[in-house]
Order: sequence, then structure tokens, then C-alpha cells
Amino acid sequence: MISSIRAAVERRATRRVALAALAGVVGCVAGLAWRQDRLGGLQLLDVRGWYTPAEAAALFDALDRLDAQARTVYAVTGLTVDMLFPVTYGLLFAILLIRLFRAPLWTLPLALAAADALENATVAALALGYAGGPSPLAWAAATFTLVKTLLIVAVLAATVVGTVRWLWRRRRR
Repeated sequence: MISSIRAAVERRATRRVALAALAGVVGCVAGLAWRQDRLGGLQLLDVRGWYTPAEAAALFDALDRLDAQARTVYAVTGLTVDMLFPVTYGLLFAILLIRLFRAPLWTLPLALAAADALENATVAALALGYAGGPSPLAWAAATFTLVKTLLIVAVLAATVVGTVRWLWRRRRR
């Protein structure tokens, strides 16, 4: 299974696809910046490393105080632009890591993208189903957020190490 996924990523690991993924990342970042501005600059759940159901409920209360549509905007953007974001950055980092390493480190961005997508789905479900109090589903969302945060560190570390190794080898030639 892993070898067939690797083959599919390798076939798509071209400069053209990488540039398209980069353009997608830039577009998603712009969309997420719009969401952040639209939601009053509140610290949203998906940018925290960890949170409790009570903290999630407090955010939804703050969004409700902001305006009647704020929670819906949060949920809808979580299911649209914030779902496209992990696809684009996951592909971009998988391409980079498949080019930099022989080891299967290219699977890290795919795991990161999966954790991010699961986080987005659970946060959207929380936002749309908010009934005025903490929900046990927030524990699942927080777990996905924590896993995503740890995988971001791993992906960035692997990318930096791989890039330094690549530059070192080129310099020695």
C-alpha cells in the first residue's frame, strides 16, 4: 500500500505540481487570513496547541457575541478553504521530502494533512452543533489539533534537515 502511494506521489512530484500546490497554499493562506479578520482576530481552535471543551465553548460564545453568523463562517471556512489547505501543503511537503530523502519521511506531511482534515471536520461539527455548553467532541478535536501541531514540527524539522543535507552535498561537489 505504502509503495503504491509513494509511486503516486513520485509521479506527481514535478515542478509544475509543486508550483500549483504552492499557489494553492498561498490562496488558502489568504482565505484563512480573511477568516481571521472576519472573526475579529479571536484565537481560533485550530491555531491552539491544545484546548478543553470549556475553552472551545468559550470561543463559540465569543463568536456568538461577535455576530449571529460568526460560528457559521468558522464552520463553513473550516469545511472549505481550511480543508483545501492540508491538501495543498501536504502535497507540497510530500514532494519536497520525497526529493530530499530515500526514507519514507514523505508520509509525515500526509499524516499531518489527515490530522488537520480530521481537526477541521470535528471543529466544524462543534461549531455547527454548539448548544451553549462544553461538548465531549471537543476532546477529539483537541487531540487532532495536538497531533497536527506535533506533526507540523516533525515536517518542518525533516524539511530543514533534508535541505541542509542537500545543500551540503551540492557544496561538496
